[in-house]
Amino acid sequence: MVHETVPGIEERLQYGKPHFLHEGEHAAVIAVARNKVSFMVFNATDIPAVKGFLRAMGGGERKCADIQEGQEVDFDALADILRRTTSPAPVT
Repeated sequence: MVHETVPGIEERLQYGKPHFLHEGEHAAVIAVARNKVSFMVFNATDIPAVKGFLRAMGGGERKCADIQEGQEVDFDALADILRRTTSPAPVT
């Protein structure tokens, strides 16, 4: 989903987790824990937190979706969030 959403995104392992960089900046990271997989995006200040789906971290600059085993994943919603956080800011 990440590679399809942001063509040319760079993927590398850091701290044993897949990190995704867009134009040299962190865009997303996937972390696996015992009972969940977390998908976190960066540069997400303008993305609202959604109770039960997307929580704010680090003062709101990062947002994280925690996915529990057996939970249906809304890949379209995650892709939309990633697309919005990796798009260039509009020029005014």
